[in-house]
Amino acid sequence: MTDGTIERDGDQARFHYERRLDHPAAETWRIITTPAEIAQWMGVEVEEFDPRPGGRIVEVHMGTQRVEDKVLKAEPPHLLEHTYFQEMNPSAVVTWRVDEAGGGSRIDLTHVMSLADVRAASEGQDIDPIMILARNGAGWHHLLDMIEVRLRGEEVPEWTPDDRQALQKHYAELVP
Repeated sequence: MTDGTIERDGDQARFHYERRLDHPAAETWRIITTPAEIAQWMGVEVEEFDPRPGGRIVEVHMGTQRVEDKVLKAEPPHLLEHTYFQEMNPSAVVTWRVDEAGGGSRIDLTHVMSLADVRAASEGQDIDPIMILARNGAGWHHLLDMIEVRLRGEEVPEWTPDDRQALQKHYAELVP
């Protein structure tokens, strides 16, 4: 298990992950920016993905939840920064950095969002804010695992409710 971290800084929550991969940066970049690949590792329908600054990212989550985001920065094949669930979390920004590393690549993923957004999501879903943070932490961890699966050319396995709950429990223990 390659854990991420969850930090609080003032009114912000920051999730951070680093993964070393056995594939070159260009291949890693392809997996994280190609709609068909995103659909596989993220388990969503990708209606639109324009990886240029100002470009739109439109996904359908859980079959019905349409999410529109915007690309803020893009420097292929090394940097992608975008909003994340902008309508629900207007402060959320996800930054993907992909670098060559020892014959493979390294993903450095950061997701920053305001604690006000976390509290609003908590109230809207009647869930403890710590569980919102744990759910996000576990979700990114799982998605990075699935990116590794896709880089190996394998099909993404089902994320069982037991696996999801165990990883969320683990991340709840990491919330400061």
